[in-house]
Amino acid sequence: MKEKYSVEVCRGGKGGVQCHFALFVSEDFAAKIEKTIEKSGWPDFAEEQMGEKFRGHNVFKVRAAACPNGCTRPHIADIGLIRACVPVFEHSQCIGCGECASACPDDALNIVDGRVVITREKCLVCGQCLEACPVEAVSCARSGWRVLMGGRLGRHPRLGSELPGVYTSEEVLELIEKALALYMNNYEYGKRFGLIFDKTGYEPILED
Repeated sequence: MKEKYSVEVCRGGKGGVQCHFALFVSEDFAAKIEKTIEKSGWPDFAEEQMGEKFRGHNVFKVRAAACPNGCTRPHIADIGLIRACVPVFEHSQCIGCGECASACPDDALNIVDGRVVITREKCLVCGQCLEACPVEAVSCARSGWRVLMGGRLGRHPRLGSELPGVYTSEEVLELIEKALALYMNNYEYGKRFGLIFDKTGYEPILED
């Protein structure tokens, strides 16, 4: 049986590999994703539906990146995951040095009247401001993953749609299981997940 799915975590998210930009990813996360996909029934479903006609573009791809640089190209995967740390600033502890603003690669931070002001629309929740702060006045309000779905290349390429919020690893596994259930329940022969996702949107996946 040909492989029906592919899971890849960037080198910065693998144990023992140092990357200046990477946020922490547990070493067993990829294995947990693979177990979730197996549990969903997708491999058997794909074999039943396509058999010998199964091709490389039918492989269900999950790509995880430990930072927004996205070395594994999560934006064009069926499901893309980007590690995230939502920053919160303790103003009473902040000394207004501006190190966090200088370190931000997305120009999301500014020092105004000695206080840090964050433009949330620009912030990619990469966590670099935490590393830059000399007095530890920045912490994570929520640590987890940004989740994108439906990305693809091919004849009609598109970037994945980002689900609202930041999700824990456990929540991500649940979302993957729900996404595969949505795919199989709405399956059209030979069509990739992204094409089905275009029709359904992510709302059914977020329902309890």
